[in-house]
Amino acid sequence: MNDPRPSGSKNGMTYGFSKTFVRDLGAMARFYEEVLGLVPFNRHKDVMLGREIDEITYQASYPGGPALTLISYTDGDAPPAGEAVQGFLTQDLDAVCERARFAGGSVPEPIREVPEFGIRVAFILDPEGHINEVVQMQI
Repeated sequence: MNDPRPSGSKNGMTYGFSKTFVRDLGAMARFYEEVLGLVPFNRHKDVMLGREIDEITYQASYPGGPALTLISYTDGDAPPAGEAVQGFLTQDLDAVCERARFAGGSVPEPIREVPEFGIRVAFILDPEGHINEVVQMQI
């Protein structure tokens, strides 16, 4: 996918990954894999800040791109949904919205056209209420 946005960073830093806390790791993994097409490559159990975690990391969707990790505290006490927004690009926004609904997610607002940016955008909530902004470039 051709992305017209500029890129770069300062101080030798590169944005490499994002983690979203979920309550039901298995169910959310199925949602992100079926709806957003993510491909898992690593499952890891560890301790973070004194709490046991279980996480699934997904491949970057293009070489050198950032990776998404779904992470769960094994004691089940996760932060509330709405703590983060994940961004995805697609060539067929309508199809993504349909897949989300079919997989138990929701699209609480209609798809919006944003002509000043040359995009269509929808906010898809996974079954736990986590926000995913999905953008279709119109340029």
